[in-house]
Amino acid sequence: MKLPNFFILGAPKCGTTALSLYLRGHPQVFMCTPKEPHYFAEEFPRYRIVERWEDYAALFSGANSGHAAVGEASVFHLYAAGAVPRLLERCPDARLIVLLRNPIELAPAMHSQVLLTRDETVPSFEKAWRLCKARRRGKAVPSSCREAKILLYDRIAETGGQLSRLLEQAPRERVRWWFFDDFKRDPGRIYREVLAFLGLADDGRSEFPPVNTRMRSRLQCVAHFTQKPPAAWVRAAALSKCVLGVQYWGVLDFLRRINTTSAAPRPLSADLEAELREHFAPDVRLLAAITGRNLDHWLRPRAC
Repeated sequence: MKLPNFFILGAPKCGTTALSLYLRGHPQVFMCTPKEPHYFAEEFPRYRIVERWEDYAALFSGANSGHAAVGEASVFHLYAAGAVPRLLERCPDARLIVLLRNPIELAPAMHSQVLLTRDETVPSFEKAWRLCKARRRGKAVPSSCREAKILLYDRIAETGGQLSRLLEQAPRERVRWWFFDDFKRDPGRIYREVLAFLGLADDGRSEFPPVNTRMRSRLQCVAHFTQKPPAAWVRAAALSKCVLGVQYWGVLDFLRRINTTSAAPRPLSADLEAELREHFAPDVRLLAAITGRNLDHWLRPRAC
């Protein structure tokens, strides 16, 4: 049985879904389903799709001798401090891919994502940002949230520290990173660079449609029902499937589709943007030092 030999570790909201989808189409690549099993992120137990190694390995049972690259894309493996050592213990020769983004963009984008999944219930990013300190103490965490750590926008977007830790845990030659801005501007170039890192030939892909763009819920009550359906409703649906011999109703997916619409990023107030720049400045400078890339523009006011 083949096991993963590459991982897209994160960060979330940096293009990992798009990259994994593009790679899935390559004839020599096998990507497991679901995209994010989060097996090695034991710090996020409610995000782990499986808990036993045998069940995790079975996710890759479809890989065959024609698949030179076998991978997955659990975005919290970068954020979870102990994930990479566990991963390398099982898959010591794995190549590790990281996508990076301006934290002043990443933090609000993460808020938008968890608001959509109803792990977050505070619609205003500014108010949610101000709750980070309380949430570190376990306060003001929505009952529907699977893991409070994903609501710590001031930490989850600090990818400089996360990349620094990764490079202490893994051989440098097995780690590569790319920036979201470059991926968004020229996805074909980044795709081909990723293929080269994985030792694969270019398959000639020329179409790179947008994937996992920012969305919002039209009605929050409907969003909550579809993302966190009542236990009684779930039991009734399961019973009806059993009695009627139906494998899939599709009601929740249908409601999710009609209740979501595309959403442009909301501009931050000048004061909040300045606060985020001050907070993330040390981490941005660390990331610049690690990657050798000038990131000063990330810390300039947007009007400049």
